[in-house]
Amino acid sequence: MERTIIPKDCCLCDICNAQLTDGNFIATADSWWYEGWLYCADCKAEYNPTRPLVMVIKKGDDISHTDLAKPMIFESFDDNDSESTITFG
Repeated sequence: MERTIIPKDCCLCDICNAQLTDGNFIATADSWWYEGWLYCADCKAEYNPTRPLVMVIKKGDDISHTDLAKPMIFESFDDNDSESTITFG
């Protein structure tokens, strides 16, 4: 099994890729974290998500302690096993 860990530089809107935090994961804009998705204000207004809300993030909030700031972990298995997984945190 091969494991690749990719640290995150900041948080981005999952729809338009707008940067929502600085490198220390301090929010630079208001955003909304729904299960599986992070929305900026414009995308939230346009798409009106219906998934369960995890957290409202206000400009200036420190989210470095949340799963949003944890690195992405990719795991792949040997050639005999065709499945791969992606883990966040």
